[in-house]
Amino acid sequence: MKTNRILMAAVLAGALGFVAAPLVASAAPELTIQQERAAHPRIVEAIHHMQEALHELEAAPDDFGGNKARAMADTRQAIHSLKKALYFRLKLDDAAIDRAE
Repeated sequence: MKTNRILMAAVLAGALGFVAAPLVASAAPELTIQQERAAHPRIVEAIHHMQEALHELEAAPDDFGGNKARAMADTRQAIHSLKKALYFRLKLDDAAIDRAE
C-alpha cells in the first residue's frame, strides 16, 4: 500500500513536471525601455513635445493670466501618465517611470 502511494506520487510529480515545463519555456522575454519606445514612437514623440512645451512654460516671463502654474502641473502629470502607459509592461514604480527617458 505504501509503495503504491509512493509510486503514484512519483508519477504525479513527473506528470506535473511535463505540464509545467512548456509553461516555463514559453515565458515572454523581458522587455526593455528601448523596446517599448521603439514599439510606440508616436507616444515617445508626444512625450518629447510635451517636455519641450513644459520647458517653454518654465522659461516664459509671463504667467499667462495666472494659468502658468496649473498648466505646468498638468503637463508634468500628462507626461507621467504617458510614460506610465508606455512602460506599463515593465512594471516600474512612479520614480522609475519619471526617470525613464
